Order: sequence, then structure tokens, then C-alpha cells
Amino acid sequence: MTIETFTIESDDVNGTLRRIWTVIEQRGWSVRSLLVEEVEGGVETRVQVSPYGTTRSIETLRLQIERLHNVRRVRLERRSRQKPSRWKEIPHAAVI
Repeated sequence: MTIETFTIESDDVNGTLRRIWTVIEQRGWSVRSLLVEEVEGGVETRVQVSPYGTTRSIETLRLQIERLHNVRRVRLERRSRQKPSRWKEIPHAAVI
């Protein structure tokens, strides 16, 4: 299973996180973990996703998230098998 990590900078506005989550799921990806931190002037969200199928494009998902209202910037953390992500996956059952 492929797990990709996004860092999303956005305004701290009600509904932004819900729109991001909805786009991810509607485009055929599963949210594996989510970390949200307040930063100066907004919010930084780190989200790990994995595709439901093998034909999903991570770059297409990045562009779709980038187009959302109140989203300022989306960075995709490129990973290789030799260098694992620095973010630890949180099991879905542990998310409240």
C-alpha cells in the first residue's frame, strides 16, 4: 500500500478541513492520519492518504486540494523506500 503525505497551508476558517477531507475521499483516497497545527496567520495540516485503487494520481489530488477555497499552498512529500516518512501513521480507530 502506498501512503503519501501532504502539507496543506490554509486560513483558519470553519469548514476548510471538512472540504479538504471531502475532496480526498470523493477522489478515491483514504485518510490514514491527520495532524493540524496553528501557525502564524493560519493552519498547517499534515495528512497521509492512500488510494482505494491503483489508478489514482496523487498529483491530480494535490491540484484539486490546491483549488479549494481558503487553501493557500499544498506540498507533497516525496518518499522513497529507503527514506520513510517522518510522520507516524495514526490508526483510524484512534482518531476522535
